[in-house]
Amino acid sequence: MNYRGFQTRSIYSASLALLLGAALGGCGGGDQAGNTSNQAAQVGAGVESQNAAANANADANANTEKPQALLRKTLGKYLKKGVTSVALSPDGSSVAVTRADGSVQVLDAGSLLDVLKFNGRIDAVATGVAFSNDGKFIGVVGRDSDVRVFNVATGKQVHLMQGHEHPIRSIAQSPDGSLIATAGEETRVMLWKANTGKLAGILSGGHTGFVNAVAFSPDGQRLASADAAARILVWDVASRKLLHTLRGHADAVNGVAFSPDGRTLASASNDGQVLTWDLATGVRAQALAGHKAAVRSVAYSRDGSVLASGDEEGRILVWDLAGASLQKQLSVSAAAINSLVFDNKNKNLLFAGNDDNRFVRWNVNSGVAR
Repeated sequence: MNYRGFQTRSIYSASLALLLGAALGGCGGGDQAGNTSNQAAQVGAGVESQNAAANANADANANTEKPQALLRKTLGKYLKKGVTSVALSPDGSSVAVTRADGSVQVLDAGSLLDVLKFNGRIDAVATGVAFSNDGKFIGVVGRDSDVRVFNVATGKQVHLMQGHEHPIRSIAQSPDGSLIATAGEETRVMLWKANTGKLAGILSGGHTGFVNAVAFSPDGQRLASADAAARILVWDVASRKLLHTLRGHADAVNGVAFSPDGRTLASASNDGQVLTWDLATGVRAQALAGHKAAVRSVAYSRDGSVLASGDEEGRILVWDLAGASLQKQLSVSAAAINSLVFDNKNKNLLFAGNDDNRFVRWNVNSGVAR
């Protein structure tokens, strides 16, 4: 797969920038997620204007949320520490790991993870990583809004793609290697042509909170994006049209994963729920209850029979999907589980990255961690 650098800048109006700045400033700045222009306008108007509107029209007041409630709905913390993201190469031979200190490593997945194939660093908190379809390159994103591409064999940064104006939270690679999707602290998803580095399209018009996670379906025809306002959008990649808006979570959605057959989608949320969705209908299929804390990550086994989910208290719950039952609980510490991925050859091997900077390989059957 070939990447080439490309730079583009989208233009926001000065008024929107000011409104967003005011909203973020009131919520602690860069560690918080943002809202849409309409919501920012409501916040920027302030309490006095809302009270004036209330006095003028009682019905309008009944439907107008207070600024604090609006911000709680649309703003989401992004305070991950330690290992922030884990990705497996398409052939299963390598595993990529990013950390909050900006380090990026590619390790041998089959030798107890002690053989370094790549060891690099970016000048920002690294938040996501994805392999090219041939495993020769990795794309890395972070809180500086850049998309960097590294050659795994040489360790050199070979391309830089710029277009986001805010920190990026997630990156995904289409299975055929043709597209890269990136998203973060704005309400749009950017698609890049992997062979040229040029912008292929922008998915917008559906999110009402910053986008925490993106994932391609196994056939590459759909993309799921999940936001801090509890929405999951499913897009048709070719047409860029919105297929489904999935509503069922009560808080920010932190992770999404397609089943290997592409028929269902799993989601993990701050509300402590793990949900699965029937993508033919856009209807919730299962609700897996067991977590006692916010759930940050979710992953399917290679045969789709098992789902793993990791929460902020360090627990990984392994679910038997046929009976929607809890199969096992795994834990090595109380640190949040930021990322999960199953081995694509052995369905019993699960890789996990934690807030305490641990990168662990689990044998799900035996419950042993290495």
